[in-house]
Amino acid sequence: MADDKTTGPSAADFFNQIFDSHKYKKNRVGRKDNVWYADGSDGLANNKKLYLSFMHEASQTSVFFKAFITSYNESYTPNWQSEAVFGRADKIHNFVQTDRTINLSFVVPAASESEAFENLGKVQSLVQFLYPNYSEVQEAQTISQGPLVRLKVMNLLQDTRGISRTSDQASFRNLQAKSTFYQSYSSKGPEPQHGQLGFISSLTINHNLENRESGVFEKLDAATNETVQNTILPKVIEVVVGFTPIHEHPLGWDKNDKFSAGEGEAFPYGVTTFDVRNMKSEFDGKTWDQAERGEERRAKVEQARLNAESRYGGMFGTKGLFGGEGRLGRDKRRLAAGKYTGDNAAYVASAVAGQSAIDAGYTDAGGDAMGDLDVLIESSERAQGSYSGD
Repeated sequence: MADDKTTGPSAADFFNQIFDSHKYKKNRVGRKDNVWYADGSDGLANNKKLYLSFMHEASQTSVFFKAFITSYNESYTPNWQSEAVFGRADKIHNFVQTDRTINLSFVVPAASESEAFENLGKVQSLVQFLYPNYSEVQEAQTISQGPLVRLKVMNLLQDTRGISRTSDQASFRNLQAKSTFYQSYSSKGPEPQHGQLGFISSLTINHNLENRESGVFEKLDAATNETVQNTILPKVIEVVVGFTPIHEHPLGWDKNDKFSAGEGEAFPYGVTTFDVRNMKSEFDGKTWDQAERGEERRAKVEQARLNAESRYGGMFGTKGLFGGEGRLGRDKRRLAAGKYTGDNAAYVASAVAGQSAIDAGYTDAGGDAMGDLDVLIESSERAQGSYSGD
């Protein structure tokens, strides 16, 4: 199974991640067998892949749990080495590294005796992942590999190698363009091979035997339906995991002020958002005030553009049936004649100015079309002031 790391999930992974509350035993109520019911959590795990996975790196063995997460915490601890120097008010501080730790708590509930049995086996497998691999050297057992594990918590904890930031950063205010960042975001995949490499530093298991609300199943003999002596199956198992990641790519900023370019640009959650540093707009200016004024202008023109798309996006919006500018031309004539008043005049004037922006090629991305920005704004505001009665 060594090739599974590169070729994808194995058949064993596929069958391990199937959740079925009747997998190991028929459900029985009283004396009736095959009393089937639908467990909603099975559907969430099987269809929507809402589960956690642990993969033992050495054996490529995986175990899956439904995502009944009660706590998920990440801690980042920058470590600095400080040295006191005689005659200096402050110590000299040298950066060493940034430690990352994960604390995960989840419950493993059982809706049936079969699922309680399977859950106990899954937790047993997780415990086994804490022990090393041995090899025999000169008739003596020697540790050959430490118990490394890949932990995957859906999109919140995964290996982010190869997830690059989206390079298209052309538009800022245009929602349609920016929504592509949201639409393209997803987990790297449900397979355990995409989990974050690391090791389990602590594992606490609570079988909830003292909790009367949780309780246990008494194992029943399948033939006689009698209780099997000295055997119980916990209904709810609580698991608390302390996990220390081992990152497989460099983390930090390069000389071009890019974070882990080419490897972990989207560390740690794989999210790409708009990077204003890549805007090509001359109206950002060189100071905060200039940028603020430029953004106010840009917001007004973008609103005007949206108004124009709404008002003139139809068949006869900008072209009439027998020529002319259609509804756009009619609006221009009525504005000039003062037939629009109040808020209606302001809206129509904004739409007319927005159509001029569209015709000029304005895309909110900078360039030559931005040169007409102030003219369009002044035209729109002048029209609004003229016909709103101000």
